[in-house]
Amino acid sequence: MHGTYNKKFTALFSLSVCALLLILFIFSGYYIAAENGHECHEEECPVCALLEVCEAVLSNIGSALPMLGLTSIVYIIYARAEKLISEAIPERSPVEEKIRMNN
Repeated sequence: MHGTYNKKFTALFSLSVCALLLILFIFSGYYIAAENGHECHEEECPVCALLEVCEAVLSNIGSALPMLGLTSIVYIIYARAEKLISEAIPERSPVEEKIRMNN
């Protein structure tokens, strides 16, 4: 029971983090496109600072994509191998292990 709760919590947490990253990625691109014609007249312009942050977000996410792909491939291979191993090695019953059940 406790293990199922942990798996559900981990799945929900990772799904929410992925959703937040996707929203950040989409809105960063949208903001850069919306402020494309921005003319800066101040030395410390908040719009320019935010544009720099959005560009950094997009470049960091772009540099993480190869690692994400590699991690996904390794996870898929691991999950498939675990499933094949669990199917190949059936669980043994107490009778097969010759365990005596005296009351």
